[in-house]
Amino acid sequence: MSESDEGEISRQGFQVAYYGDSPDDHSIDVETLAPALLGFGRLIRESNALLNGNSARVKILITSDFEHKCFQINFEVLQTAIQKLKGFLEDDRVKTAKELLQTIGVLRSAGAGSLLDYLKWKRNKPAEKIQVQPTPTPTIPSLITIQIIGDSNTITITPEVLKLAESSRVLEAVKETLTPVEMNGPARVEFRDHDQPVASISGDEAREIVREIDETPQELPPMEKKTAPDTVVATLYVYSPVFDEKARRWRFVYKRNRRIYADISETSIAADALKRGGSFVNDRYRVRMEVTPSDTEDGEPHYKIIAVLEFTPAPQQGSFVLPKPRPTKKSAKKRK
Repeated sequence: MSESDEGEISRQGFQVAYYGDSPDDHSIDVETLAPALLGFGRLIRESNALLNGNSARVKILITSDFEHKCFQINFEVLQTAIQKLKGFLEDDRVKTAKELLQTIGVLRSAGAGSLLDYLKWKRNKPAEKIQVQPTPTPTIPSLITIQIIGDSNTITITPEVLKLAESSRVLEAVKETLTPVEMNGPARVEFRDHDQPVASISGDEAREIVREIDETPQELPPMEKKTAPDTVVATLYVYSPVFDEKARRWRFVYKRNRRIYADISETSIAADALKRGGSFVNDRYRVRMEVTPSDTEDGEPHYKIIAVLEFTPAPQQGSFVLPKPRPTKKSAKKRK
């Protein structure tokens, strides 16, 4: 820990390794890596803002490294305390960079489960809070035990973890960090501390986590609503097939069967569909998309697709041959 003109600085590193199936897999598609890098920065900034407010700000740096069978990225988080007279240890409202990363789950914590632990544990399971365990002193946070409904499986987390898990911005950032493995790229992502594994998430687990985040209603509370566009990675399904190459907007299904119109004018979606012979209901697009909130409370957001990350055609039924009609007595007389 050191000091700057603004206040004390807390530094903490962690590592993320994307593992492939091939022994020589030292590369990764830039279209899948870029959202993940931005996602880690966004995840740490949003978590810091939720837990520390305006008391500290963070900066995220990266360097790359290569290792047998994986593509590894080294992150370093620089956190500056805004209040110079109150250090990190004296001001219990400020979580240090290390504590912040432990709450998220990219660093090991000796205490309760982290955000990533909770999302991995809960995926696709209905859960309920069953017990709050008070602590003897105010400086030690209470613990919350959550149980899967109809099951004895439980997890114990802190109120800070639950706060992150209920934030739409944090969850959208988590989705972005999982993009490479969720999109059938590397087989898993592993989080490390000084080259020692802390946790890992497989491709199947990543897809389940992303699916649950997509299917969970995440309306922004009034204080979080903004007018500037927010860039997200999203999964869209074609709702109404379009056969006009000049069409600027397509209709998709997005989040729990929500039907939206999205601007596709800056992509080749329409042209590519015509080359394939047209678009079909449930064609799947994984996209990077701008979402601009409406100016009015009851208005619809504006959706604009910036880039297509992955396309999966909808399953098509085979051709169905109608049986030939049987000749009737009337038609038989005509042939005579």
